[in-house]
Amino acid sequence: MAAGRRTAAALVAAATAIGLVGCGGGGHATSTSTSTRAAQPSEAAQQPPPAGQHGELDPPASVPDRATGPATREAREVINAWLRALRRGDVERAARYFALPSKFQNSTPVLTVQTKRERIAINLSLPCGAKAREMGGAGVYTIVTFVLTKRPGADCGTGVGGTARGAIRVERRRIKEWYRLPDKPSESNGPTA
Repeated sequence: MAAGRRTAAALVAAATAIGLVGCGGGGHATSTSTSTRAAQPSEAAQQPPPAGQHGELDPPASVPDRATGPATREAREVINAWLRALRRGDVERAARYFALPSKFQNSTPVLTVQTKRERIAINLSLPCGAKAREMGGAGVYTIVTFVLTKRPGADCGTGVGGTARGAIRVERRRIKEWYRLPDKPSESNGPTA
């Protein structure tokens, strides 16, 4: 494997091990830290990036964080079908809604998902099921507000009933990109639909 290449399986496994991948939402933190000082990031890394800049754990700057119009019918159908499979605990079926290759980011750097095993890993990394409460379009993306639920085979913990937000790009009836958004939209990213 080429140096510097980020595979989804490796990063999801590492992030899960240190508690970075979380469903979060509402008033809950989106990530947790470990109990040992050595495992925590440096103080400088904990500071938010300056205004207008994105950190490594944020979605790319080109990804909108609020809807500007309606979501497409195709995006709604695919996202709802994926969420139903995840809520039932059918991770393999949920994984099949992701394209190969695809991009995924959930309190992690942006991961490139290239294999069936990696797309299963990213779905396993989501400890909660969810229902879409709101969906709106923003260019090629669908901005989704999720209400978090329990799901068989995972522990959503205190996340149940909370909310989370995501930007999802659906292409040819598959999820091509999935980005975790901040719980509240930024003030500078356009009007709300």
